[in-house]
Amino acid sequence: MNQVRPRSKKEPRHLEDITFSVAPQAIDLEENLFSSNLFMGRYDEAQLIAMLDRVGIISILHRRGYRNLVLSIHRQDDYTSRLYVNFDSLEKETRLIEVIVREGVFRPKENFMTSYDFSDGLSMLLIEWLALQDPRAQFSPDKPRLPGQQYPGLGGLKNMQEFLYGLGQSAGKDAIIDIPEFFHSAAIYSRLYSEIYSVTYSFFSPIDAGIMQAMLRDLNTRPLADISFAVSFDCLRIAGTGEPTRWRPSEQIYPISKQLKRYVEDEQYKRLVIKAMNEYAFTIDWKKYDNLCEQGLMDEL
Repeated sequence: MNQVRPRSKKEPRHLEDITFSVAPQAIDLEENLFSSNLFMGRYDEAQLIAMLDRVGIISILHRRGYRNLVLSIHRQDDYTSRLYVNFDSLEKETRLIEVIVREGVFRPKENFMTSYDFSDGLSMLLIEWLALQDPRAQFSPDKPRLPGQQYPGLGGLKNMQEFLYGLGQSAGKDAIIDIPEFFHSAAIYSRLYSEIYSVTYSFFSPIDAGIMQAMLRDLNTRPLADISFAVSFDCLRIAGTGEPTRWRPSEQIYPISKQLKRYVEDEQYKRLVIKAMNEYAFTIDWKKYDNLCEQGLMDEL
């Protein structure tokens, strides 16, 4: 997946940040109910290993030759938990999996469909950071490096999504939410949503879902790695005019509650997606991108 490095907290576009929406008394209640030494205040190392095993993650690691697994848990604050899976030691060079999640209530900044009232807030599990990597593997022409990657991926993203979904479901969340930093992550997640949930457009914003679909439709002349690097290095253009534009990460949601599942499956939501998709068209300035590649700038991301 991505390089292991310190991350800043993500900034939702359409949902208020957790730090502005969680009441102090709610935090106190969490402290009284759950142990601060456990992941999400609920799970110890043995329980997490069992959960990872149940979704097939442990089998994936074993097949790649990683058997002496070392799992560690860290509570960053009242609502942020970190999970690390290493092999042999806790050194960063042995890191296989890193998951950082943040719990809280989010309230929409925008109302895209008046038939849905989310003013009371949505209970979310925000994926602050997710890394699945194989430190012993090498990049290849068939599987080139993607932006932000230090090592090739482990595979098993679908298995990890099942693990995260289980965390959110057991904690009574309305949804799992992620704000991908890179275009390739959003593209991969978009396809993954369809495979797992039979939901094609799992963005909170149907407008952003339509823009994403337009990009997937238009930007397919080169491998995903090239496209993602080009988008990251400001080579994205409006088709027809050539005007520079930027892709802005948006909240992608894994619906858990019935209300949010109805939301992304609503015919009005789908019409808004199609409308936005038809209004936007994109291209890449490949000449600029190739010049940047010749300068070796891709190695900096």
